[in-house]
Amino acid sequence: MMEFPITQILRLGLAIVGYLVGMAFAGSFLGRRWMGTVDVWMHRTFNLEVTIGKYLYWKHFCNIRDPPKPPNLNNPKGLTDMLFCRFLE
Repeated sequence: MMEFPITQILRLGLAIVGYLVGMAFAGSFLGRRWMGTVDVWMHRTFNLEVTIGKYLYWKHFCNIRDPPKPPNLNNPKGLTDMLFCRFLE
């Protein structure tokens, strides 16, 4: 009776791994914009942390129009953050 849930978990894990590997290979065929859009969607769906590096990657490399901003760009606290925000916009 314990084999049924274990096999289902293994099949689900194999499906997820296959999907992720397929997306990695599809990125070279579908282009940067598609992969950036999927990455932004995953960050918004799972409420993942957005860093300045990811924001710059999405905005300038993947050419996403309105990527989610990291918290320190929405509410700059120090002089460095304020200057960085001015430089990016």
